[in-house]
Amino acid sequence: MGAAITAAPTPGALEVLQACQASGRPVAVVGDTCSAAMETYLDAHRLRHLVGPVIGRERRPISSEMPGVDLVRQAVKVLGVEPSNCTLVGRSFMGMYVAAQAGIQAIGVVSKNGSRKHLAGVHGSVVVSTLPQLADALTTVSVTTPP
Repeated sequence: MGAAITAAPTPGALEVLQACQASGRPVAVVGDTCSAAMETYLDAHRLRHLVGPVIGRERRPISSEMPGVDLVRQAVKVLGVEPSNCTLVGRSFMGMYVAAQAGIQAIGVVSKNGSRKHLAGVHGSVVVSTLPQLADALTTVSVTTPP
């Protein structure tokens, strides 16, 4: 849990969360870390009020062949939305793959060691260069609600 307190937020993360809140996009945090550590991180960096459910590795089924997919599906269910109305934001190929398997959209954010081509190689994924770029897009693209 010490790392949860000392880890610095990725530049632009606050702006993305604020843009989601301002545009009516609910946010769930899903990760292969325990929920308590993710909650500690959110609290320590005063981000908790911008996030809804936090779903960590302790919630994955023991028999799961695709634990990331199961966790993302749980988040979608808790949010009470259709998978087609959800988007996973991640920095890894695995995140893009999990989104595709869960039936949701994916936005890849290029990391220092990542490649745009690598992230865009998964069906339906979109790639941005930075989180501030994503925050700008979220403030200009409105949420569409089904009829």
